[in-house]
Amino acid sequence: MDSATFSIVPADERHVEAMMAVMHTAFDPLYGEAWSAPQLAATLALPGSWGRLALMGAQSVGFSLCRAAGPEVELLLIAVSPGMRRKGAAARLLLRAQEDALARGASELFLEVREDNHGARRLYESARFVHVGTRPDYYSCKDGTRRAAITMRISLADLLG
Repeated sequence: MDSATFSIVPADERHVEAMMAVMHTAFDPLYGEAWSAPQLAATLALPGSWGRLALMGAQSVGFSLCRAAGPEVELLLIAVSPGMRRKGAAARLLLRAQEDALARGASELFLEVREDNHGARRLYESARFVHVGTRPDYYSCKDGTRRAAITMRISLADLLG
């Protein structure tokens, strides 16, 4: 997908349905990572939280959700519909999250990713996020297994340089 064929726009509580449509297709139910609509709406309503939608025309194909806490911002969720993956939407959402965080005065952006989510980890590493910690057994899977969460961060000063 050429970056000119889709746009990244602000998302708020009015966009929960569109975000949930992406969430239902993007997150494998095995890992229990998807949020509920009330969780998503409540987070979007919090001061310091914001969302973005990736649109192809009028169709929502991805979204991100961030929360600021002082000089840090956490990327809580990023999702792209399976048919739109590896076409640039996630990279654009990730860059926009970094730009938004910087514009809000943050100095760092953090995220957590499931240890075996190799595609997401490649995306974050290519964007210069670094592994700064591990939370063992963080994700409880429906099959009874557990997965670690990898904590990653980027200094937003890297965007300026």
